[in-house]
Amino acid sequence: MKDRYLIIDGYNMIGQSQELSQIAQENLEEARDQLLTAIANYNAVIADEVVCVFDAYEQSGTGSEYMYHGVKIIFTKEKETADSFIEKYVYDLYDKHTRHITVVTSDMSEQHAIFGAGAYRISSREMWRDLRENEILVSKKLDGFNERKPRTRIELSNEILEEFEKIRRGNNHK
Repeated sequence: MKDRYLIIDGYNMIGQSQELSQIAQENLEEARDQLLTAIANYNAVIADEVVCVFDAYEQSGTGSEYMYHGVKIIFTKEKETADSFIEKYVYDLYDKHTRHITVVTSDMSEQHAIFGAGAYRISSREMWRDLRENEILVSKKLDGFNERKPRTRIELSNEILEEFEKIRRGNNHK
């Protein structure tokens, strides 16, 4: 069992992003993909297990679950909201001695239910801020890494290059 869980209300996160909200009006799947990519890039930093839950409330089906770059994606079953799924999920996971559960949502009724089940909460807006800060941090680390990378070519004097050329041609007899 994992110790640190981050459970995200996916459509709530999309709704709190002006950019993704606009994309979602045209193409909901694209908005979901962009959210999941941002979360996957953040995944290793924040928790042992990251779960992103999407409503299937108005769609028929039994619900589904799959992994996306280390993030568990859950589509709720027909007539089940992400809120009610998350509340039950947190309740089932909770163990006050070993678990640290954080839920990302801006839904007030959901907040009260998860606090009652012993989970922490951050708003979708705060989560977007954290994702942006992490992106900046990662790109700074990559820049630093690239600066420290050893040079791929060793500077050699013309004399040494001429000697290597002689060896390469097989006429290294003096």
